[in-house]
Amino acid sequence: MNINLGNFKIDVTPEIGGSIAFGINEKIDSHIFIRGIIIDDSERRIVLVSCDFLYIWGGAYEQIKELIAQAAETVTDNVFLHSVHQHDSVRIALELNDAYKKYRGMEITPLAYYRKICEDLAKAVAQTVTKLKPVKKLASAERRIGGLASNRRLVGADGKVYAMRWSICPNPELQKEPVGLIDPLLRSIGFIGANGKPLAILHFYASHPMTAYMRKMVSADVPGVALDYVTRNYGEDTFQMYFTGCGGNITFGKYSLEDKAASLSMLGERLGRELLTNCKQLELKEPGEIAVQHSSFELPLKPELNEKNLLKKLAETANPNEAIQLSTRLEMVRNWGQWKNLVISRISIGDDVHLLSMSSEAVVEYQLYAQSLIPEKFLACAAYANSNYGYIPTAMMYEEGGYEPEHGAVTTTAAEEKMKKAIYEVIKELR
Repeated sequence: MNINLGNFKIDVTPEIGGSIAFGINEKIDSHIFIRGIIIDDSERRIVLVSCDFLYIWGGAYEQIKELIAQAAETVTDNVFLHSVHQHDSVRIALELNDAYKKYRGMEITPLAYYRKICEDLAKAVAQTVTKLKPVKKLASAERRIGGLASNRRLVGADGKVYAMRWSICPNPELQKEPVGLIDPLLRSIGFIGANGKPLAILHFYASHPMTAYMRKMVSADVPGVALDYVTRNYGEDTFQMYFTGCGGNITFGKYSLEDKAASLSMLGERLGRELLTNCKQLELKEPGEIAVQHSSFELPLKPELNEKNLLKKLAETANPNEAIQLSTRLEMVRNWGQWKNLVISRISIGDDVHLLSMSSEAVVEYQLYAQSLIPEKFLACAAYANSNYGYIPTAMMYEEGGYEPEHGAVTTTAAEEKMKKAIYEVIKELR
């Protein structure tokens, strides 16, 4: 099977004074990028994209997928667009511009900025199509690592969440609590070129990706530091990408430092060293044809999320942050007819390398469930694709309480069964 690959990378760092997720960008802590690869086996061409954005929300998600598909000369079903979910980065949410202008005095996604990144992205993808290189071997690595991910939901003997161990956790007592349920494996996929060296290596890890945020400066945060580290120490000839897995309830909080800058440097280099080790321990696999499987379902909304209730609450609040959250939910409800179907996808390259593409902010239990279906096969998970759906907790979490079901989720307990059924549908033929 002949497989060819190309990579692209564009700088999407907003200018000083530009809008970022939690305010105005006053300083460039580090640049942010959109990275991607194109893989072609003569029968199918797919594009895997990782963006240093908090999220891509609303109609922009399909718009960007479509422009990538056109530039890559493929179809949108073969484009897999993910955010890394750093918080000191950018929100792509065109429908929310009016609400942010009203309550914050600025657009959250300035149209000039959005048009520029779309133009640069389309150009980069089109250029990449013309310079694909042959892949002689695939490779993979999966290895247990420590000192990074920890479950942020601390549940007491009564079965209720008593504390949240956020990405920044200055409380030493909470840091002493056990790591909790995580996926401890760092997974990497390599594409080996004709000279026997990797053309590109993709890395997958399940955790919120930051330890420093709301600092009024744009930053690629922990993954940015890690990618810089592995690129310096492994070689600039190998293209490196990072995907955040199902880390909705996972953070670096247990291991964070009170000094945000020091914490970012320490945890970023720690992750970078682990990426480097995976790069050096890749196991060669035979390439095969590319297969793609999709499954979708209508996500059930919380009953209280309806236009009448939201408009009433919006009229009553004087809090701009609450008003923005309500406006976000209102736009979601008004567009739900177009957005209601959540998609889960599986990409396979031959028999030995598989990737699960997950929409929105799923908790780690869904990643672990997916991997439990094929425990002897390599399955990497990338979450934070279409982010229209907020958090997707398990049914049990609604009984336990905590941030995810009470504040971050728009769905109900019925989502778990539907999620697991969709995951099973895309994986079942590998069993």
